[in-house]
This record gives sequence, C-alpha cells and structure tokens, in this order.
Amino acid sequence: MSMSFRLLLPQQIYEEMMDQAVAELPNECCGLLAGHVEEQRVARVQRRYALVNAMASPTRYLSEDRSLLNAFRDARASGLEFLAVYHSHPCSAAIPSRTDLASNYWDEVVHFIISLAKDPPEVQGWWLTSRDYEPAEWDIVPG
Repeated sequence: MSMSFRLLLPQQIYEEMMDQAVAELPNECCGLLAGHVEEQRVARVQRRYALVNAMASPTRYLSEDRSLLNAFRDARASGLEFLAVYHSHPCSAAIPSRTDLASNYWDEVVHFIISLAKDPPEVQGWWLTSRDYEPAEWDIVPG
C-alpha cells in the first residue's frame, strides 16, 4: 500500500464534518471531500459534500444515490477531484472496521473516520484496501 499524498483539511470543513456527525446521531454520517493536488504529494480540500446515509444505521453507511450524483456533478463542473471520503462511528473507535475494509471501493482517497465514542470526537485518516489499512498523513489548516 502506498500513500498518494498528504491532505490539508481546512478548519472550517473539519468543523462541518464534526457537526454533521453529531447531528446524524445515532446513525453514521457520510460525505466526500474534494479539492486539488497542489504539488507533488500535497492535496488541499476545498469543498465538502455531505451525503445522505441511505441505510440510516448506527453501524453501516451507504451513500444515497441522489446526493452522491449531485456531489459528482458539482465536483466535475467545478473542476475538483475527490480526495477523501468520511463517515462516523457513533459508538466505536476511529479505526477501520472489517465492514469498512470489506466495503471499500476507493483505494485512491483518504478515508476519515470520526469517532463519537468519546467527547471530544476523535478523527483519524486512513489509506484502505479491502484487507488492510495504514495511517494517512493529514493536517488541519486555517480556512
């Protein structure tokens, strides 16, 4: 497994992710982060797409088709590429579960997991495959 880039996540978008995770309790939330790779191995998030969890489950998520299609259309029209996906774990750690690994379909993006098991929430970024994971490099930046 190789890490493609270090992700720069603006503070405001980070806070919006946290707010969405709390607002959707007791269910998992999900969403996409888009932006640009700015230079070799550094990418900056510019837009967040909050998606609807069609499963409405505290242990699983599935992005609802319409919200996903709208995100893809907007990103394409804006010239953005998807850099990360995120979802929450309402009651467990910010570590990929077996379900997360088995349902991974996107190895080329960072996978953020927001754990709401403790206060304050914990966020970890990962590179996933269907069988393994390793930490992603990321930083919160002003903005």
